[in-house]
Amino acid sequence: MNEKNLTQLDLQLAATLSMATTKFDKYIVLLKKEFGYNLTKSDLATILNKSIQTLDRRITSGSHIPSYIRSGNGKNASYIFPIIEVAEFLCNTTKTLNEEYLDER
Repeated sequence: MNEKNLTQLDLQLAATLSMATTKFDKYIVLLKKEFGYNLTKSDLATILNKSIQTLDRRITSGSHIPSYIRSGNGKNASYIFPIIEVAEFLCNTTKTLNEEYLDER
């Protein structure tokens, strides 16, 4: 990696990630940098590479979705996904290449 091509922010992020000891901590660092403390449904759809309609179905069924806060009761209520809940969800639902390799053995 050529450090001359990295910005100061990139170097700070790399240093912060190197100090994060768990996968959960790394997700928190990356999510906070990109989205702040909360994600919208659209943000979550991007992260999970799913459509908003898929997230709506998961919300309705109450399965395979991070915990969320719903603001309002009507059809136009918005959903807020705290990064802590999203990081925990990602840790529990994603596999690394090493885990996949071990599962195959």
